[in-house]
Amino acid sequence: MRAFLERLAARRRFGIRPGLETMRALCAALGNPEREFAVIHIAGTNGKGSVAALCEAALRTMGIPVARYTSPHLVRVNERFVVDGEPVTDETLARALDAVEAVCAREGLEPTFFEVLTACAWWIFREAGMRVVVCEVGMGGRWDATNVIEAPLVSVITHVALDHCDVLGDTVEAIAAEKAGIVKAGRPVVVGAMDPRAKTVIADVAARLQAPLHDAAEEVRVAVSRRTLHGQTLQCSTPICDYPAALTRLAGTFQVENAATALCALERLGEQGLQVPPKAFAEALRTVSWPGRCQLLSDDPPTFLDGGHNPDALSALREALKSMHIRRRVALVCGFCGDKAVGAALREIAPLVSAAWAVPIDNARGLSPGALVTELRGVGIPSAVPMASVSEGLEAATAWAQDNHGTVLICGSLFLVGQVLALRGDLGGIDPSESVRAH
Repeated sequence: MRAFLERLAARRRFGIRPGLETMRALCAALGNPEREFAVIHIAGTNGKGSVAALCEAALRTMGIPVARYTSPHLVRVNERFVVDGEPVTDETLARALDAVEAVCAREGLEPTFFEVLTACAWWIFREAGMRVVVCEVGMGGRWDATNVIEAPLVSVITHVALDHCDVLGDTVEAIAAEKAGIVKAGRPVVVGAMDPRAKTVIADVAARLQAPLHDAAEEVRVAVSRRTLHGQTLQCSTPICDYPAALTRLAGTFQVENAATALCALERLGEQGLQVPPKAFAEALRTVSWPGRCQLLSDDPPTFLDGGHNPDALSALREALKSMHIRRRVALVCGFCGDKAVGAALREIAPLVSAAWAVPIDNARGLSPGALVTELRGVGIPSAVPMASVSEGLEAATAWAQDNHGTVLICGSLFLVGQVLALRGDLGGIDPSESVRAH
């Protein structure tokens, strides 16, 4: 795997480039594997990973050969490529990269890091004989490497908010326009709960392309009968069907919205001859997990891990914690990339925080603990302390929470999430030497 990562890292020199010309040429050279399966294509700022996980789990429950392609990964790059519920092996990744690099050399192509990964995904899923692929957009939508998909079963756009503003634009409308780039002529579109300004932009694009638009917030009703630290019981209903109640480990009010979005998308498949039984969606809710989103790591003290790193995500996290009656005495362990709106994000969670520890993250863009302490104190957390390592920060926060009957919250960059999971040995087969990630 180290050799695989080194070969991928060499692609960084090509940076991020707008346009799909290289990706289309690469797919053509591989024999257009992306045309060999049906695709559920998912864009959005927050929530697209959870929606992808729910859609994939429901289809897998039905016995359909289904794959999932998501980004970024948390610990190992294998996580991005899931075939019938399991991440692919190192050997499969190596064979896929060999195939992609061979056609690049033959055709004189110079794809970026993410273009190569996406081409590997298409190659892997074709070789595995997948019937459906649930595909998450990497960034934006219009120029994303995944947008070579020409006729998706359904295009899904989850919550749109400000993030990656240097690339996608600095207004909700501009970012929504980029996400709406995945809308295809005549193909159904599902939008999740979002800012009305973003929804208007997407609706305009859908109308222009005569793509039937479905608003999950209007078409799906979700009743929550019980919430605990371990999850919540959801019962969904639509004009088509009343679904069985199910206890899901996906915690927080934002996951209620994601469940509605996923169900609305799955019902669009029924209109195209792929009916998803009510029991299949209930089973997906019951069994699905999505690491790093309000993930409960421990009961004593209660310890949550969340990769929220923008204001919208941390606002949703705050409301999720409140819904579980966690309203104070939070011991915060945080680490951020310096190119994010760190102060604005921290301001959303600050009212719950009683003590905080700033930790370094394993990325060149990481904000130093000292600089992060300045941000924490600036939003009203005067007790913030810089720490030399993630493990030391976790130890200090856990001890504080035990002494003060509090809750530990670990949040910020997804790089931090990956480091915490690696420390715990979660996600299976962790080799610390493989924790260097390019997202």
